[in-house]
Amino acid sequence: MAGITVRTFRELLKRKLVKGIGLIALLGVAASMVIFFAIPPGAPLQQGGGEGLTQPVVKVGEVVITEGDLTRFMNLQTQGELPTEYGAQLQMRYQTAQQIANQLAMTLELEQQGYAASNKDIEAAREEYIQSQLDMLRQQLLPEGKGDDRALDKALKERGASLNRVREQIAAETPDLLFRMRVAQDKFLKSLREKYNPTDEQVRLMFEQVFPARVFVSVEKHKDQAQARINEAHAALKAGKPFAEVVQQYSDDPDAIKKQGGRLTGSGYYEIQEQLSNLFGAEVANRIMAFKPNQDFTEPLQDKEKKGYYIYAIAERKMSPPPDFDKNKEQYRQAFINMRISNEQQRVMNAAQQNYKPEFVDPLLAQYDALTKTMGMPTPERLKTFKAVNDALTPIVNSASPNVRLAQWMQILVLNQLVEISKEVKDKEGEKTYREQLTAAINRFFNEGGEDLNIRLLRAELLIEANQKQKALDDLEIAAGMIFRPEDFPFLIGVADLYEKAGRKDLAQQTRKRATDLQQEMQRRQQAQQEAIRRQLEELRKQQEAEQKKQQGAQGQSSGNQQPAAGAPQQNAPQGQSNPNAPQQQGR
Repeated sequence: MAGITVRTFRELLKRKLVKGIGLIALLGVAASMVIFFAIPPGAPLQQGGGEGLTQPVVKVGEVVITEGDLTRFMNLQTQGELPTEYGAQLQMRYQTAQQIANQLAMTLELEQQGYAASNKDIEAAREEYIQSQLDMLRQQLLPEGKGDDRALDKALKERGASLNRVREQIAAETPDLLFRMRVAQDKFLKSLREKYNPTDEQVRLMFEQVFPARVFVSVEKHKDQAQARINEAHAALKAGKPFAEVVQQYSDDPDAIKKQGGRLTGSGYYEIQEQLSNLFGAEVANRIMAFKPNQDFTEPLQDKEKKGYYIYAIAERKMSPPPDFDKNKEQYRQAFINMRISNEQQRVMNAAQQNYKPEFVDPLLAQYDALTKTMGMPTPERLKTFKAVNDALTPIVNSASPNVRLAQWMQILVLNQLVEISKEVKDKEGEKTYREQLTAAINRFFNEGGEDLNIRLLRAELLIEANQKQKALDDLEIAAGMIFRPEDFPFLIGVADLYEKAGRKDLAQQTRKRATDLQQEMQRRQQAQQEAIRRQLEELRKQQEAEQKKQQGAQGQSSGNQQPAAGAPQQNAPQGQSNPNAPQQQGR
């Protein structure tokens, strides 16, 4: 069913508790918004003000991210337009807090490695950021986007602001933490770019496929005899026994690997090198990567985590550089550098996660974090976790916290899950108890001014199940009135299904008609957007062609002005030097 009823609302937990893991582009945020228009000068920060903004949200090492920091980052990401739906708000708070914490952990690790930002560095980064925002204002407010600060100040005063006021507003709405993180990571990236200057051969190795082979002896399986067993395998190899036979006799790898003579799945040269470095360290990895296929093998090796002993060899190597390697060598060189930088960044992030593990201090986000860990849990553990979260949310719901409505929304979600788990384990008494608590929590949510489409639909279906159809129809009427955006047409289908259950086929039919109209409107908008993009691309193509013809004409005119004397031999440019005006050199 496309609508959102109790069943689909129960799936909200899976959709809402998406754990934000990857790196967010916080450091590139400066070029993506103009705070002056996103948050009008003088406007208060979201989530209230005063003491609430100093409340700790996440602790990383000895550094605390406050409610004010979190709010500023969320405003930067959304240009001040935070989501209105409670589940989306809660998810954004959690993911933003987690992502800032990850960036901060990486920054603390980099500072430990000597990449700390000085006060002077931070001030310079802040000023650069403010100037980027002012330049964007120039583009919007001044003729042709050009003019000095005096012209910009005049344009702002005509709109009830001033240059100084806007500067102050930008500085106030941008967390200092952003610049501390940005400077440290910029220093790190700069050092990496200076560090890597690969040879042609190193770049060419990007296109080599390497297939390692190994003998593996498990410490868990053989205990104290594991080292003696790997030594026996090594002695057999030294005596000339084929590698595949030694694998069959001694290796504890799965049969699929043993049947291939210990041969592992192949990958790129640098991927295999990274895997071996993680197991044994860079020095051993580099030595293995220099082996000739089916000739060399290592001495017995133990991995860093001491899970087993290994003998490594190389079964096969395949070098297949692209045909344009020599022509586009510089592009591949940059790709090599970017690959190395990415690996270095990941290593720093891994170390940061171990050395500076974030801790949620905000009680609501701490419980949200606990819920993200319930995915895949066995039922008894899930039940225990949901009960604990429900108990922890109760004092927040009964407090004067500015986030009380979010806590109410989350507790409704948790109670709904407890009803479902009680059904699953056939605990009728528990199901009855949690259903009563769920109904009370929903009624309190609405009585105290909360509003949420999902919860309206949830209560409507609960009322239908309780045979209170008139009350359910009242909720469905409110829910239907809340749906007006074309992309929300699935909600209307859900409303229609509930009208059907409540015995109002006439209202169900009308609602489905509205859903169809909204869906068609959404499709028209999507088609219009696609057409607009197509026209923009076509216009860009024409501009590129015109520019190319212009440059070709300039090149021809230049050649005509420099005709050699009659009978003089033509001279080609020396090999390896490019003509900057040649059309084939234009970027695509």
